[in-house]
Amino acid sequence: ILPAFEMKIRTFALAAAVGLMPAALLAGDDPRTHLFILSGQSNMAALKPESSFTPAVTRAFANDKVLVVKDAKSGQPIRRWYKQWKPAENVGTPATRPKADGLLFESLMKAVRGKIGDTKPDTVTLVWMQGERDAKEGPASATVYAASLKGLIAQLSEALDRDDINFVIGRLSDHLKTGDWGTVRKAQEELAATRP
Repeated sequence: ILPAFEMKIRTFALAAAVGLMPAALLAGDDPRTHLFILSGQSNMAALKPESSFTPAVTRAFANDKVLVVKDAKSGQPIRRWYKQWKPAENVGTPATRPKADGLLFESLMKAVRGKIGDTKPDTVTLVWMQGERDAKEGPASATVYAASLKGLIAQLSEALDRDDINFVIGRLSDHLKTGDWGTVRKAQEELAATRP
């Protein structure tokens, strides 16, 4: 893993922890349980949470229980997670447009349920690093990325039966800023701006 990526992951961990800290501090002395779900494609798949992410959030929540679940797969578009994904209608033909399958979401939820069992965590944070594949696939995927990402968060909220999921996103890098790369990057930025 590149050192710069490790720094980004530590930053994500601390951002997620700091965002949750006031709630943890106000909760009193009773230990709380914090679930961090790490998912996405290539960069997330390469991450070893035990070497950077987990130690950072464990230190931030020293008096609480921290659960970290990582389930990621390189080179995958968001439609592999978001079951209701629909391509842009004005691109290609119905026969040539890609289809959603949601299989990676099912894999993710199996991992989450295996980790939490019957426990209902006090906080849940999704750390998401994905989008390159959608940008590279062109307008059929890139132009619906914003709706797809919102839909994925709603899908996770429904699966976990809660509407207070924290969301931390690893935005696409800025090495390409035009065309479909810019479309996905802008969607990520705009969603981040609308959520705490």
